[in-house]
Formats: sequence, C-alpha cells, structure tokens
Amino acid sequence: MKLSYQWLKEYVNINVSAEELAKELTMSGSEVEAIEEVGGDKVMSLEITSNRPDCLNIIGLAREASAVFDTDLHLPSMEIPAKEARAKGPRVECIIKNNDLCPCYTARVITGVQVQEASDRIKKHILAVSLRPVNNVVDVTNFCLMEMGQPLHAFDLDKIEGDKIIIRGAVKSEKIVTIDGEERELRPGMLVIADSKRPIAIAGIMGGKDTEVTGSTKTILLESAYFNPISIRQTARALGLASDSSYRFERGVDKGMIARASDRSASIIAEETGGKICEFYDAGKSDIEKKVIEFDIEKAGKMLGERLEKKQVERIFQRLGMTVSGRGSKNLSVGIPTFREDLKNQVDLVEEVARIYGYHNVPATMTKFIPQVKRKEHPRKVLEKLYETLSAAGLNEIMTYSLISEATSTRFSSIAKDTVSLKNPLSEEQKILTPQLLDGMLRAISWNINRKNKDLGFFEIGKIYSCARGKEFSEVPALSIGLSGTLRSNWQEGERGANFYDLKGILEKTLKVLRLSADFSRMQIDFLASCAGVKLEGDGQHIGFLGEVSTKLLNEYDIDQPVYICQIKLDEILEKSVLTNRYHAVARFPSSSRDISILCDKALASAEIRKTILESGEEIIRQVKLLDVYEGEQIPPDKRSLSYGIDYGLDTRTLTDEEVEAVHSKIKEALIKQFKVGFR
Repeated sequence: MKLSYQWLKEYVNINVSAEELAKELTMSGSEVEAIEEVGGDKVMSLEITSNRPDCLNIIGLAREASAVFDTDLHLPSMEIPAKEARAKGPRVECIIKNNDLCPCYTARVITGVQVQEASDRIKKHILAVSLRPVNNVVDVTNFCLMEMGQPLHAFDLDKIEGDKIIIRGAVKSEKIVTIDGEERELRPGMLVIADSKRPIAIAGIMGGKDTEVTGSTKTILLESAYFNPISIRQTARALGLASDSSYRFERGVDKGMIARASDRSASIIAEETGGKICEFYDAGKSDIEKKVIEFDIEKAGKMLGERLEKKQVERIFQRLGMTVSGRGSKNLSVGIPTFREDLKNQVDLVEEVARIYGYHNVPATMTKFIPQVKRKEHPRKVLEKLYETLSAAGLNEIMTYSLISEATSTRFSSIAKDTVSLKNPLSEEQKILTPQLLDGMLRAISWNINRKNKDLGFFEIGKIYSCARGKEFSEVPALSIGLSGTLRSNWQEGERGANFYDLKGILEKTLKVLRLSADFSRMQIDFLASCAGVKLEGDGQHIGFLGEVSTKLLNEYDIDQPVYICQIKLDEILEKSVLTNRYHAVARFPSSSRDISILCDKALASAEIRKTILESGEEIIRQVKLLDVYEGEQIPPDKRSLSYGIDYGLDTRTLTDEEVEAVHSKIKEALIKQFKVGFR
C-alpha cells in the first residue's frame, strides 16, 4: 500500500514529519517499510496485514493517524450535492445470477461526459501512489479506489449490447480481451460482468477492451459492487492476473461503502467531465450486520496490566470510527463499523486499545512464578518412555507425511476403510489423512534399500485418522515398527536376519517396560504372509497386529528382501501403562525346575499352552519359559515339538519333590485333556 503524506494531511490535522508519522503508524500495527520523495511529496510503502483491508486506502490510514495522534478526522462528502440535478438517461437493468459470488451490485449512468485529461489535483495524487494517468474518468475511479478502498469501474455504455448488465459465471471456451490487450480464455464458473452477448469484464479484476472509456465516450456506466473474496482470488490466480482492485476484493471491501463510493466518484466525474448524473441501479443485498460488543474496562485493564481511563478508552474507539454507549457504567457497548469485520469479541477491542495506547506505555512487570506441581501429563510420560525403550532396542525413529494419495489408501483397505478425505487438497498425492502408518514405513524402508542401506530397524509414533458414517472424526495415536535385513552379525554368532520373533520380542519388551502384557493370536490380513493379532492381556479387542509383508506388497514398494512390520494403537496403552517401579524381593526359598517337551499340532499357539500351564500350576509356578521349537526328523509333518522350562516355588517355604511332581503331572493331564498333545 502506497501512502502519500500530502494527500493524508487533507483528511487529518497532524503537525509531525513524515518520518514521525511512519514511526507511529508502524508502532500501531501498520508497518511502514520505506519512505521515498516523489515530486516534493513523501510517499510511504506500507505492509498491511490481511485482516486489515480497512487500511488499504488513504482515509483508513488517516483514521489510524487520527487515533494515534488524538486529532480530528475530516472526511470528504460522500453524497451527491443537492444542487446536482438528476438528469434522465438510458435505463439499465442489473441482473445477478450468482448471489453467492456477487451479493450486491450497483450501477450509475452519467451522460454528456467529455473525456480528457484529469485535473492537476487528481493526477498529482494518483501519480504519488504509482498509478498512471489515463483520462479524467479512469483517473477518478483510481483516485476513489485509493481514497476510500472501494474498487470502481467505468464502462462506455454506448458499447454495451442491450440494456442489461448480467453478473454470471463464465461458460466453457468463453474469451475476453482485457484492457491490457491480452486475450484470456475463461474457465467455467469464473465470475464475469456481461451484456446480452458477451463478457465485458472479469468481475473485480479487470475490464474488457471492447467497453473501455476512450476519448469518444459520451455516456458511462459506473460500477460499484461487492464480490466474493475467495472467488476473486481463485480467478486471479488461475488467469495469472492481478490488479489494485482484485488485491482489495480478495481481502474483503467495506459493504457499507458500495453506494457511498458510487456517489462520491459520480460527483467528481461530473465535476471533471461536465457530465450529468442519472439513475442509480442496484441489485442484491449487502446484508450489513450491525455488531455491538460489550467492553469491560476493568477486565481489559487487568489483561494489559495497566489501569485504563474510561474517557481515554472511549476516545480511542471513537477515533477509530466506532460508536460508544453505556457511559454511566464500567461496561461500554461498542458499535463496530462495517469496515472493521476483523473485530469479533472483547479481546479484539483490547488489542485496539493497546496498540493505540502504545505497547511501550504498558509497564513491563515480572509475573510471579508459580511452580506447577504436575509438569507432564501421564500420556506424555508414557510416550517419552516409548521413545526411550524403542531407541534402546536399536531402532531409529522416522517421521512420515500425514497426507497420502487415494490410491495408496486402498492398498490397506482391509484395516482402514473409513478414510478422511480433504475437500480442497493441495494435490492428489496429499488428499487422504492417513488411516495407517504402514505406507510411510514401507516407503522409508524402500528408500533406504534402494540406496544400499539394507539392514533396517525403524519405528514411528504418529496419528491415524478415520471417520465412520454418521460418527465423529477419530484421531488415534499409533506405533509402527519395521524390521528388515540383518539383525545381528558378529564373529561369535555369525550373521542372522531379522524375523517375526524379533519383532514380537521388541513389542513384548516394550509392553513389559510399561508393566503391560499382551496376548498374541493367529490372524489373517491380506497384505501379510503371516500375521498375529495383539490384545492387551484381559481385553477382548485387538489393538494391533504384526507380521511378515507379502511378496505382492513388497513388489509394489520395490522391496526385494523380507520385511516385518507391526501397527499398534496407543490410546489404551497411554491410559493403562504404569511407570512407577515396584520392588520385588529376592526369593527366600529355592526354586525347583522341570522341563516339559510337548508334541502338538502346528496350528496350536504357544500362548495357549503357556496359559494352560499357568492355570494348572496351583499358584506355585514362578516362571514358564519356551526353551525350544523343533520341526524335523522324527516329528510328523503336521506336528512340532515345544519345550518349556517351568520353575516351581513358594515364598513361604521350600517345596518337596512330591509336591512339585504332583503339580507337574496335573499340568500334563490338563494339556492332554485340552489339546490332545503327546510328550517326548
């Protein structure tokens, strides 16, 4: 935004230098980046934030200066002078076909104009803000744009076909030559201003060449409207076309200025061209909402750490164009003007008071520090313990994207059906909020393997997303682990690749650290060659799975070696984990150990056997360990041998051999009865 120092002083009484003005505007939120001298004037370049479109004009910045320097604001007349007789002119009908993109449109006819150079005052002001003079009609619309912030456009009415102005969406293959001489192809849905035959302007961005005002123009149609900011931004980007008008429409113009800006510019055009002001036509409604915010002066003072004077607060609000009532109490009712849509609640008004009062005037006090008894929530502590444990297991953490493509999400449809899709994704590759962590894990493994880094152990803790029909969105923390390549290699043990049981062991160790235990049971998932489901002990619901990735899926990720992965939901784990340590005394009495070798079906899970052993042990079993799994000679093809070591003992006395043998025999009988196993 360009600001002319001399132009600003026409609306506000300030007796400070341009440099002092620039400093105070910057401190109040309208940052001045540079000052240059143009024709004896000081012109400032300002960086206006996107929430303050009211400062994208001279009057808006004059209002800011009025508040900062506590001086009166002198606004120009926004009405057509009473002496200006309304002439009869051509009738024009305005038709809005898309009220969402153009809720309000106005047009005014001015006849008998004489197009020539604008007056020196008009040319001087628009030149100061880097606009090129064209003629008195166009220059006045630019002058009013910079003065009031309302974009305007003048058409040569005699070049418009028919007596209708139609605001509609463009149709396929429709084209227009804009006033810069470029032919532009419009996309369906782009908002245009059209006559009965063709588009005559790209709404809010640029007019058409065929209806521009030239030296032969005698009658003009003056447009003042409100266009949807998002529509203007999308059209400007799609066409690679930007203008001072589109810059302001994109940020939202003042709905209360539409008709007033038309009156103001029509008066100046009539003065500059000798034309006669005719009928004013409007369509749609601007839906101006009268907003009032209750302001608690005492509460605002506590927020700023400064006692606020009521009269001072009232004066700041009034200087900023707001209305104030309720002067007899501590609360003020503040009426918000239409040009300040960014003000929505009391906090916004506190900020207005603070920036005008001056942040440097607010005392710098050290707040009393109150130590927090509970510095970290339990889930955060559990997560930190997870990171520590998984890193200690030799795994490296990875972080992958939370957005994936729709095609990728279907690869794991058996475990992730209710996906969450973005309505306006940046690209097709970033359309779905990931319903699983497996894709990112396999991509990371593939990326490393294809760069000759083949011995891999990764983990990721992230979020998975879902949304079942008729239900709320779900965002659940989850853990994914991936193993591939050589797990261990040394001179004593040789080289050994990672396998399913390494992954299972890492999970068991991690849960043990959190003082949880899990049940593992056979499970089938289409993209895993072998798989086990994971349940927390005592719960009936699966919290995840682990297994070996199928060859088909490996090929899709260009991986040529076995990969073992798991995915575990962490919501229950974060809730149920126990991080406090407990002391377990060393047993006072010795244990008695027995081994048992069982011949069973391959389909029988070791966990089921272990569970039966513990249940039959009459509370004298201290520990059950799986010692060996054997399949081979002397073992039938559909069988396998499982060897367990069982430690028996009590904390109150030493067990006799007879007691141990009795329980050991009972265990064997229970295994035979329940699973029909044999013993070796």
